[in-house]
Amino acid sequence: MTPPDRTLLGAVAVELADVRAGVDGLSTLLSGLVRGLPVDDRAEALTGAQALDALTQRLDALSDVLQALAAGKPADEAVRGVSLADVAARLGGDVPATPADAAGDLMLFD
Repeated sequence: MTPPDRTLLGAVAVELADVRAGVDGLSTLLSGLVRGLPVDDRAEALTGAQALDALTQRLDALSDVLQALAAGKPADEAVRGVSLADVAARLGGDVPATPADAAGDLMLFD
């Protein structure tokens, strides 16, 4: 990979991290709105909030992979560092999900 390619990967990783920060702001806003809802409406809104939190974790994983590639790491090593088993499997194609990964890799409202 050429230095300009690595520079581009690093820049895209930074952009993803910035997008993640924006999504964090939306998550904070959503949390406040959920607290203000009537109790009967909170379950559905909480599901949406959890989905938003999962998106932020996926953005983190993608940014980390791009940063690793930009640093010159091989693709398989960059993908191995992804803690979300489903994302790692999709990115690597042959990265098996271990039971530990599948059982608890999603952190809600970190």
